[in-house]
Amino acid sequence: METSIKNLSELEKFDLYEAIHSVFEKGLETKEVVYSPGAQEPLIEDPVSKMTFQLKIVDGLGKRPYNRPVQPGETAQVTEEKVNEVKEKSPFMHPEPELTVIGDLIGDYRLLLNKFPNTEDHFLLVTKKFVKQDTLLEPIELQLMYAILKNLNNTEELKRQGTKFFAFFNSGPESGYSQYHKHIQFMKLPEHFPIYQSRLTSDTNFFLPRENNVNKHPLVNKNASFKHGILKLKEEFKDAEEQETILAMLYMFLVRRVLNVFKENGYSLDKLSYNFLMMDDWMMVVPRRHARYEDVWQNSLGYMGLFNAKNEQVRQKMLDLGFSKILQECGFPIEEQEEKISYDEYSY
Repeated sequence: METSIKNLSELEKFDLYEAIHSVFEKGLETKEVVYSPGAQEPLIEDPVSKMTFQLKIVDGLGKRPYNRPVQPGETAQVTEEKVNEVKEKSPFMHPEPELTVIGDLIGDYRLLLNKFPNTEDHFLLVTKKFVKQDTLLEPIELQLMYAILKNLNNTEELKRQGTKFFAFFNSGPESGYSQYHKHIQFMKLPEHFPIYQSRLTSDTNFFLPRENNVNKHPLVNKNASFKHGILKLKEEFKDAEEQETILAMLYMFLVRRVLNVFKENGYSLDKLSYNFLMMDDWMMVVPRRHARYEDVWQNSLGYMGLFNAKNEQVRQKMLDLGFSKILQECGFPIEEQEEKISYDEYSY
């Protein structure tokens, strides 16, 4: 029988990790999930960017279908006819029951396993109706992301494994998505994997960002090669209304910054693209100008330090190009005084 969750309170109490992991294990047995763990890859420390990277081969990447109205870099218009073609092919409209974790999530959403996962327990939050991937995140979608991350990252099993889940949303034609049907992804970090976002936010208190106050600007890893902004989340919200308001305010502040980056660099807003990443204590945005560099495809994962190649040839190319160079070319180069840059909050 289909699992149904009616509201956020039910989701907070639901044994989510057990549900995800049991569906994942069954999917492996029945071969509905296309995944092989591969060798344990060593972590690579970059002394310049102060980022930790992992590079691994993921066999399923070469089998993953692409369903988009236009390809990255194309100037063709996204017509209604093309959107309808994509809608007809969407794997999320009629998902496989064997990949379904929650079939009805507050009426409008589902939780599904990724059929071609990067890691074990890699899953998706998808809209039941067809919604374009290039639309903004709704306030309820931010709340769902937060509730899911809080639920998962407080489980004893994940603490025992020394890992946490993070969420990511690839938005815009150059953001690196493969499916045009709106979806948010959730993945586990490698065990004991250090991330610069947590290092930055652990040393600061929560604040509401302001463009006219440099002390209220988003946090920045000054050693990184790419433009980005990170905001710490409140540890506790007094009620659901405050949670909805603050999450939406922080997200829209970061999106406005993306709009301004595109405007100042002379890029058309028709190509507006960004990666949005989130854990239960921070959120982050990375403006994107290209989906790939030298034929190396990149979505949100590289900006977490996670690089995945479909074969040995691509893996070697990533090493030859350099992680920081790939991230810089797919994003926008960071500026010397990045943390002090103020944008017009009301004009873009």
